[in-house]
Amino acid sequence: MSHTFGDSTTADEVVSAFSAQVKGRVFLITGPSPKGIGEATALSLARGHPSTLILVGRNPAKYEPVAAAIRAIDANVSVKIYGIDLASLSSVREGARKIVTENERIDVVINNAGAVTTTLEKTVDGIEFGFAACHVGHFLLTNLLLPLLRKSEAPRVVNLTSNADIWSSGDYDDYNFDNAPYSYGASYGLAKLANIHFAQYLAKHGNGLLSFSVHPGTVFGTSFLDVLPEPEIAQLKTVVQSMGAREKTHAEGAATTLVAALDPALKDHKGAYLADCQVKPLESEAAKREDLPEKLWRLSETLVKESFTFVPKTCCDRAGG
Repeated sequence: MSHTFGDSTTADEVVSAFSAQVKGRVFLITGPSPKGIGEATALSLARGHPSTLILVGRNPAKYEPVAAAIRAIDANVSVKIYGIDLASLSSVREGARKIVTENERIDVVINNAGAVTTTLEKTVDGIEFGFAACHVGHFLLTNLLLPLLRKSEAPRVVNLTSNADIWSSGDYDDYNFDNAPYSYGASYGLAKLANIHFAQYLAKHGNGLLSFSVHPGTVFGTSFLDVLPEPEIAQLKTVVQSMGAREKTHAEGAATTLVAALDPALKDHKGAYLADCQVKPLESEAAKREDLPEKLWRLSETLVKESFTFVPKTCCDRAGG
């Protein structure tokens, strides 16, 4: 790693250290909601004077305050908002088509959005909601954006995960909870494990595409937790405190994302898992299993009803069948 960053490093500090990797470049961020890690990521990037920030989420109006804040930091940054519901495959396809049509390249895709429900819900495509919104939507979107990523000199994909993968055994066969009782913890754990395995597969097969998974740390007070009742949030805080983890600010939570997106030294750590701004060992046995990234990829192709293969970086045609 290039710097001695740690758990209290802020997003602005990372951007300042890697300003050359921000200036003039194009970043796409999913789920950059106000009062969230995604917003903190976008605002810090704006201070580094990128060419374009592409904001992706279900409700475009929700991101207008974030876009306004970006423009207040640097009026020269092009801010584009695309309405995409990551829990709807048709919405992802339509949104990706617009992005590919209206943009020349993307340098970094930051798959930041996440979702959880307290009861078992399925999307219009018949996929458990959390698995769809956290992984399947990002899987499809990222693959459909490969033509733009291939036009970058140094393309990267960053998946936000968490240490909740320790809650999952990696049973992708039961992603819809047909055989096991549903809990938001089990759903979230499987989805966060998928974020890790997705990054690992991209790193191994992406022909020059760098990909990483990042645990932002413990960040409460985000819109992500709005669906949970107060008693359950309080219980989560108790568990976190018992583990000795420190609650982070949004700016601290976004720092690891930006290290993964920007640090040139990470080219030697393809597919790595990062936490507290450093490459860390994987925590769960499921995350270490070498068979699961491939299994997840094939399942994901089945769910989106489309197969994807990788082409050399010099080829800018769409990868897919």
